[in-house]
Amino acid sequence: MAAPDIDPGMPHPRLERNDVVKLFGTPSETVGSVNEPRQRHEHGLQFNELWIYDRPKHEPSHPKARRIYWQRYDFVASERVERDGHVVRESEAELLARLADEG
Repeated sequence: MAAPDIDPGMPHPRLERNDVVKLFGTPSETVGSVNEPRQRHEHGLQFNELWIYDRPKHEPSHPKARRIYWQRYDFVASERVERDGHVVRESEAELLARLADEG
């Protein structure tokens, strides 16, 4: 699926926390918090909060897990852990497109 067209003159749409909840529901587990001053590093990412979804809903591939990384209120990355264990990273644009499709 193609990412939404972005007009260079317009502000870039951002994925917000409520958008992720709309897509996947409430996380099964959280690590850190929005106000966590300690920085964490994992899989080449820097973040202060991680949302983990065990067997996330609305996923065509039925992955084992999904991880959403946040730096305070800003989206950092999303990863699906597929049934065979490989990790698929998804961009903010891909998740925004999914959100628009559900609109």
